[in-house]
Amino acid sequence: QDPVLGTKFSLKSGEVVGPWCPSGIGKLLGGLFDPVGVPTFPVKKKGANIEVQVDVNAKANFESQYWSGVLDAQGKADGKYY
Repeated sequence: QDPVLGTKFSLKSGEVVGPWCPSGIGKLLGGLFDPVGVPTFPVKKKGANIEVQVDVNAKANFESQYWSGVLDAQGKADGKYY
């Protein structure tokens, strides 16, 4: 359950379970956005530990597209700005 907006999510699929943004502030903000799930990751128990498989390159992939977009907006990515 989201502690701020009160939305509950399925642990298996990440999809919204129940009402979208049922808390006080959630009712205000929830109307601005469509209900959307949260990412889920494969997990397994190994002895006393729980292992989660995550994409360690997710941040780098996101930032590479972001910085390329910023540079393109300034005309610097392809060298045509100067």
